[in-house]
Amino acid sequence: MNENALTPQQQSILGLVRKFLAEHGYAPTVRELCRLAGLKSPDTVQYHLDNLRAKGLLASLSGKSRTLALAGCERVALIPILGRVPAGPAEGASAQAEGHVAAVVEGESIESLFALRVKGDSMEPTLMDRDTVLVRWQQRASSGDIIVARFEEDESTVKRLKLAQKGAILVPDNPRYPPFPLGDGQIAGKVVSLIRRL
Repeated sequence: MNENALTPQQQSILGLVRKFLAEHGYAPTVRELCRLAGLKSPDTVQYHLDNLRAKGLLASLSGKSRTLALAGCERVALIPILGRVPAGPAEGASAQAEGHVAAVVEGESIESLFALRVKGDSMEPTLMDRDTVLVRWQQRASSGDIIVARFEEDESTVKRLKLAQKGAILVPDNPRYPPFPLGDGQIAGKVVSLIRRL
């Protein structure tokens, strides 16, 4: 099931379930979801949960008081947000932690991941301003990968990597911005997932 096909309310409820599971290690009750979602009626929350179950994104655990579970072998973890990374000129990225984001982690070591908030429009339409990207720490990447590149002490940017004979080139997805060489910059990680709030 493609989560983009969910209604905004269903996406919100699923996100709350994932965040609660990551923070507490057990599922929220319908009343807890009501409070977290700012809804008054448990029936409304139950309606959305039933739809998420029907779409295969939630499951129930029989014989347990908190019967809500994520479908399949999905793991949810709290990933640290290390700061904002420009999707524009490679300047002004902050390495200060801004909290954590709950994310589905499949086949990844949690310690190898960090999250960044995108700012700017140079990676549109792939990445939008204020998107959050999940990044795997790594120093090598393949041509076509979206990477985080670091320059000097506090500068970084997110761009698509192109490997050429003359060296690595960072290519914006937005054609209004020109490609530029990686030069003395270093690959800090590869973008492996996108978290977008509607």
